[in-house]
Amino acid sequence: MNDQSGAGKRIIRPLPERLINKIAAGEVIERPAAVLKELVENSFDAGATRIEVIVEKSGTKLISVVDDGCGIDSSQVEVAFSRHATSKIADFDDLESLRSYGFRGEALPSIGSVSRTRMITRTPESEVGTEIIIEGGVVQNVKPAAAPVGTKVEVADLFYNTPARRKFLKGETTEARHLTRYAIGLALSRPKVGFSYSLNGRRMFSLDNSQPDLKSRVRSLLLPGNDARLFEVVSDSDIMSIRGFLTSPDKLRQNQYGLFVFINDRYIKSQTMVHAITAGYGELLPRGNYPLGVVFLDIDPVKVDVNVHPTKAEVRLSQERQVHDILYHAVKRALRETPGVSSPSLDVKGVVSPERLTASEAIRRAGAFDPEKPSVSSQAVIKELYGHSDIAPPAEAEGDRSDAAASISVPADESEKAAGEIDLDRVIFLGRLADLYLIFKCDNMLMIVDQHTAHERVLYEDTLKSIETGAATSQNLLFPANIELAPDRFLLYEDSSEVLKAAGFVAEPFGAATVLLSAVPSAVSKKSPEKVFLEVLEDIDSLRKAGRDLMKAVAQSIACRSAIMAGDRLTEQEALALLRQLLATENRNCCPHGRPTILSISKNELDGKFGRK
Repeated sequence: MNDQSGAGKRIIRPLPERLINKIAAGEVIERPAAVLKELVENSFDAGATRIEVIVEKSGTKLISVVDDGCGIDSSQVEVAFSRHATSKIADFDDLESLRSYGFRGEALPSIGSVSRTRMITRTPESEVGTEIIIEGGVVQNVKPAAAPVGTKVEVADLFYNTPARRKFLKGETTEARHLTRYAIGLALSRPKVGFSYSLNGRRMFSLDNSQPDLKSRVRSLLLPGNDARLFEVVSDSDIMSIRGFLTSPDKLRQNQYGLFVFINDRYIKSQTMVHAITAGYGELLPRGNYPLGVVFLDIDPVKVDVNVHPTKAEVRLSQERQVHDILYHAVKRALRETPGVSSPSLDVKGVVSPERLTASEAIRRAGAFDPEKPSVSSQAVIKELYGHSDIAPPAEAEGDRSDAAASISVPADESEKAAGEIDLDRVIFLGRLADLYLIFKCDNMLMIVDQHTAHERVLYEDTLKSIETGAATSQNLLFPANIELAPDRFLLYEDSSEVLKAAGFVAEPFGAATVLLSAVPSAVSKKSPEKVFLEVLEDIDSLRKAGRDLMKAVAQSIACRSAIMAGDRLTEQEALALLRQLLATENRNCCPHGRPTILSISKNELDGKFGRK
């Protein structure tokens, strides 16, 4: 056992420069996306009008950034890779009024210390450029080289000499998504700069500066091939000015991936600003949903501290509460003034009024439903029945059935019995309530079935089994559909392509970020193939973030899109067939989302409610 408090003289000495740079790299260069961000921001500071980014193997093999900026003089190339060497600030006053992206002089030495870096640069005044090669923080070569005006930086074998850092990187797909999000954010931050981005051999997007307006760039990057409405958010005050574009409430996502916030043109992460934006939508924005778009806040640099985190992705504001409130009111006012969009209420917490809840949702929120039990408190059921119209009679014309309703198969052998204690031979269909709830009687038991959640449970288990066994059936499209995806959605498609194929989607890449869809699962063949495909991708993204397995996420999404809906009228035979199929499932009590499918109440419980006990 070593006695650290005993004798033995300890020497305090400065750390070697290479070790300092490696320590700094651990803070500044967290992952490949951080390299991309630092290099592109350097290009912005150099006045580039065109930037080309090439990434191989999700950044671990190569990150190349080429710009047409001012370049670096040959006498300063080595100095640029020295710690705390920068051309952006000279004294403390410059730090207080910062407008540039970089200012610490840590990025290049940090990158060079954990990779094999090659830079070629040339200024307009020079006839030739300069090439410098650095490996692990050590300069290997500096020499003249032919080059156009601007700078090219190639970062290869990232973290090759820091295996612990490389070991803790996420999978290639995850790193690719981080890279792509930063690339989108950087391209949005400067609409007047041409920007191209290639990932793993595929050109994800290429934007010229012939249309340098923000709205066009937002559509190109976040809503390619989509006619979703964008409304403009504009505000000017003594504290700040706001400009941006957001999607109307009919185009939302269940994550923040498509929402970008900038302060003084710097892409930042701020939950406070995200809350201000979503609160501005009020009850028009369902809880857990987010709009797509960008918001730029221009604030006096004296009131913004960007020197909070090594990555400069977070900032501190001296008037954060006021900034939040101004942004909230700006979004709310813009929505109110947008034709065709109702003014949001003051319900900034997103609480849904009780009258807007479905019956099953009301019970779930009240905590009355327990998925482990076959029945629900009778009090909840009775409460659900108050205030509704009489039960509709079961008899109806065959022509009243919708396509979705007709998709429920009716077994020929009506004497077939399902698993469970309910004797289907003794079940009587009484009718329906609000074209959503099916009412059944079995001896002295009343059963209420939510037709959508019940059908969803049946389809989910069938679809999951088909994916697992490879027995899914597809419906070929008469004309294959070209679907242009946003870069992040294309990465999601690539990551999910095998499971999507097993589920019945026949799709293949068709240049850039476009997918050629030639077949869809038979269950969704009557719906718009493009819309279904995009919705399934959206569901996969949100469900996987919630911890769902990819295969189950795909099955759940297809089931939800295929199930009969509220308003679809079922015949007596279809209603009984649905109940039979539900009772035969492994988990008949709730749909894949966790909402109840069937409620039951006994005569004894009713007797108690009416005081007959």
